[in-house]
Amino acid sequence: MKKIVKLITLILLPLFEISGQAQQKIDFNKEYKEIPVTSNSTLTYLIKLNKGGIYQFSILQQGIAVYYSLTSEENKMVFECNYPDDFVGYEKFEFSPTITQNFRLTIKRFEDPENPTDGKITLHVKSLTKDEISIRNKIKKELEPENRKNVTTIDIDHFWDAYDNLKKCRTLADSIKSFQELYLDKATNGLIDFIQVRELTAEKFVEAVSNNSSFYQAIRPNSLIAKKAEPVVEEVFAKFSEIYPDFKPFKVCFAIGINNTGGTVSNQFVLIGTEVTTFIKDNNVSSENDIIEKIKGIVAHECVHTQQPLHPDESSIKCPLLYQSLKEGACDFIAELITNKSRSSEYGEMNENKLWTEFKNELCNENIFNWLYNGHSVKDKPSDLGYYIGYEIVKSYYSNSTDKDKSVIEFIGMTDPIQFLQRSKYDQKVKRVR
Repeated sequence: MKKIVKLITLILLPLFEISGQAQQKIDFNKEYKEIPVTSNSTLTYLIKLNKGGIYQFSILQQGIAVYYSLTSEENKMVFECNYPDDFVGYEKFEFSPTITQNFRLTIKRFEDPENPTDGKITLHVKSLTKDEISIRNKIKKELEPENRKNVTTIDIDHFWDAYDNLKKCRTLADSIKSFQELYLDKATNGLIDFIQVRELTAEKFVEAVSNNSSFYQAIRPNSLIAKKAEPVVEEVFAKFSEIYPDFKPFKVCFAIGINNTGGTVSNQFVLIGTEVTTFIKDNNVSSENDIIEKIKGIVAHECVHTQQPLHPDESSIKCPLLYQSLKEGACDFIAELITNKSRSSEYGEMNENKLWTEFKNELCNENIFNWLYNGHSVKDKPSDLGYYIGYEIVKSYYSNSTDKDKSVIEFIGMTDPIQFLQRSKYDQKVKRVR
């Protein structure tokens, strides 16, 4: 006899009315189209999720970028959007609760001057079936040996499996399915974190590969070299421990992204975007050693982030631009100590006085994107010059310290950016060389 599978209902209970209209019940596996979102509205739902279930949340942004989060009954954040990529496109995440309870899903306009004040979203929440969960558990079991490693690289192979399978795809839906099932559904624990930190979706991979097919073809041989990087990572860990005795290694995951991240970190992993890390500018021929050395520098940089405090001291003067530049600069300086490769900038050195004057005028700005993480927007000069400024301040701090070992501990653990800048004597140094 054929089994009758009942759809489980996901009841999203509105905590209040939005724009005078009560929200309707929403079921699992059903698409709810064109829900209005404005600058004054917050969509808040109470969702009962079952222990051991796997739930896929999909939010299609239609003319507005949205912030979204999922919190537990204890008001603990279990997932939060970092920064939406655009006003149009999918934002997705997956969640599997360890206990059955109600969770709160919140969706609202992302606060940004460039974000439209109103738009629409389409919401879809899928509850995986028992068969789908069984397949996931089988994959998880198969990945156990890889997930036990300190350095994981199997996600690289899975990406290229999905990529090669595209030649069999006849429709957009086929291509999306290829990346979903052959890459994202087979994610190691590290790639699972990467998916959440960078909000990666199968749709975004199809778009990235479609728009940059020659790029992905070019980096394929280099990306496979990253599979030999484990000894280099261990070398980085060993050298880091020598200069910073409190070093606590994180695991390192090499995966392939959508050409927007060389490296980042999660609570458990150093996450390496292998396609960016192994790319050689202008397709210059490079040796295997060149690729490995580049990987070494990026891993060293990202490892510093895993040791740094998450937030500045609450009693310190709030200086977001300076604080973040110092954190990135400390990473570059430590990477230089570990690799013996200079992390300075030729453009920065030639324009140091001018750059410092401009930087000082924005020192405590909350908007940091004139100086950091602006690779896709800067046209007339190198991007990310805040890295250079931060590096030079940290270098000055180190040079002026009589106890070098102690200074390393101090700038990794820096929580008061203004005090650190003063103690570095960098401003005096720049004035002297004018």
